[in-house]
Parts: sequence; C-alpha cells; structure tokens
Amino acid sequence: MKKLWNKLAKKNAKYFINSDYGQDITEEEFRESGESDCIKHISSDPFFKIHKIFLEIGCGNGRMTQFIKEGHNVLAIDISGEMIKQARERVSGVYFAETNGYTIPFDDNSIDYAFSYLVFQHMKTKEMVESNFKEVYRVLKPGGIFKVRIRTDKVKQNKWWSGVSYTEHSTGLLIKDIGYKLLMTKVVGDYGLWVWLEK
Repeated sequence: MKKLWNKLAKKNAKYFINSDYGQDITEEEFRESGESDCIKHISSDPFFKIHKIFLEIGCGNGRMTQFIKEGHNVLAIDISGEMIKQARERVSGVYFAETNGYTIPFDDNSIDYAFSYLVFQHMKTKEMVESNFKEVYRVLKPGGIFKVRIRTDKVKQNKWWSGVSYTEHSTGLLIKDIGYKLLMTKVVGDYGLWVWLEK
C-alpha cells in the first residue's frame, strides 16, 4: 500500500484523495472540499471539542488538515511519504509523520480525539484495519473518542480504491474485543458506516 499511495500521490494527489471532481480537479475545488468536509465531519460533530490533542489518520496531502489545525494541537499520519511531503508544504503548525500503515508512532494515552475519513475503506487486509483499531485504542486517553468511516460494500481488490469490508455485526465484534465503548453508528448509503467509539 505504501508503494501504491506514493505512486498515486506523485501522479495526481488531489484526484486520488478526492476523485468526485475528476482528474482535472482545481486547487480551489480541492480546498473547498477539504473545508466543507472538515465542517461537516469534524467541527459540527457533537463529540468534538476544541483545544484538544487531535489525531488525523490518513491525512493525505493535508486536504482537511489545513482546516482543523486552528485552536488544536494536531498530529497527522499517512502511509505515504510523498503525501506527507506534500502535506508539510501545504500546512504549517502540524506534526506530520509517515507510518508503516499498522502502527501509530505516539505514546499510550496521549490523544483526545482520533479521526479518519475515506481511509479505512482503502485498506486491503483486515489485519491492517484491526491493527489500526488497536493502535488508536492504545494512544487514546481514557474517555477519548475515535470517529472512523469503514467500508461495508464488497468490492474486487484489484482497484486502487478497493479495500476490505465489514458489517455492523463484525464491526461490533471487533470493537468489543478491543475494549471500546460504542457511542453511535451512522449508515452511509449501501457502502459505508460511520462509527463513534470511546475508550
């Protein structure tokens, strides 16, 4: 996955991060989509509080990161070193880190709020998904929140955008085994599920 996303980042990062606008997506469209998604999925979230240590998982080149950094101590990670390079050029005042896709390079009990959007749906193995769920639990402070969107539709794994899928039931078993408290879920069409978890 690291090799794939480095290749996609070099080819056309904006498109592969947000393909809704097509391959000719402009910088203005890209920024507007990041701001809109930040407001919709983070700022207006009832579980989100200001002045907290915030972790974004799968930050890409900082599309949303640039709009969540104000008033927060933001940490952002991505499997792609090329994406991280572009994110550092786009956004200042954020700690960016490249990861191996399985582990999170932060201390136990150090994060207040972890967030991931349009990322877990691309993970090719359940081992990667489950490792990330465990790692987020480890780094969250007691009472910390993890908001994540996962894939629920089954797709062939030979596409750049494909990933493993979960049902509400299998997601429930996963979070129970790790120790999370389920706060809320929200179905997204027939292809996704938002999950809010508390440590």
